[in-house]
Amino acid sequence: MAHRQKRRVDTTTSYDTGIPTFSKIGSMVKKLIVSSQYDFFEGEAFEVTEVILNEPSNRGSVRGSFINNPKQKLLGGSVKPLTPNITAVPLIGEHVVVTEYNGQHYYTGIINRKGSVNENSIPGVAGNYVENTKYGKTFERKNVEHIKINEGDIVFEGRYGHSIKFTSDKQKPVIKLVAGHRGTTENIDKDDSSIHLLGAFGNADTEDKKILIKSNGIFITGTNNIRLNSEKVELGSGANQSVVRGDDLKALLDQVFEVQIIINEATMALKTAEASAKLAAAGGTPTQETIDIGKEIVELKKQNVMLEDAIANSTYLSDTVKTA
Repeated sequence: MAHRQKRRVDTTTSYDTGIPTFSKIGSMVKKLIVSSQYDFFEGEAFEVTEVILNEPSNRGSVRGSFINNPKQKLLGGSVKPLTPNITAVPLIGEHVVVTEYNGQHYYTGIINRKGSVNENSIPGVAGNYVENTKYGKTFERKNVEHIKINEGDIVFEGRYGHSIKFTSDKQKPVIKLVAGHRGTTENIDKDDSSIHLLGAFGNADTEDKKILIKSNGIFITGTNNIRLNSEKVELGSGANQSVVRGDDLKALLDQVFEVQIIINEATMALKTAEASAKLAAAGGTPTQETIDIGKEIVELKKQNVMLEDAIANSTYLSDTVKTA
């Protein structure tokens, strides 16, 4: 574990003979100092050959061999992740940095051997190389590129093309969550699913504050209240406005539409009789009054067509926005 490594070979057994001089004495002292110097290593590289996933009290632990000293005893029976809340699970063949506390070995992180966000496995470095070593039971290597970073960024990248980036745009805070990158730069129109949070810190322009969400399907559910408030869009604006349950509303409106269709048909029948009577009184010559009645009948027919279409095809309901 934490260990010392001698920098140079021991040269204290070979001294110049003859009469001591200041230069000979100085040379001897230097040799003594050099021969006693060590490099100290608090952590040590460890090659993973087994990964323990969900075993109680051993979640995320690994087994394997130390690279510098493969015969070194494994304290605690396995190497546990050092932190309990953030765990980057290594793959078989990857190397981790191991340290020791109170008789237990812990790993702090995966060594960036190959500069790959997907996997950094180099099996067999600690010995006993197994040909065609598998990374794990289910893991398969993917060609995943790093996303581009900017000055001051804090980035968390997964192995499969997803990331959380704390970045900035013109000195204003931005958080980008992406599942499924389609390039090395986040693009909300091209990436699979994205949430971009844009702030206006240090800027009086509150219009800069936005949350952008894009995916093929967006589902929002809640057991109690779901409120959508906006000053510009009449969707739940104002205090405690309710969201319409579309299917229930359709069942009610269908009945209203059917009654209105019957009323319109009855009105058209009366209007038709009225127009016929007035036309006969005028000797068969259309008057302005009979022409106006004819226009009313045409409008009622158009209204009935629209109402029948609404009943049959639910034209007033959205196919893309759903409520639970």
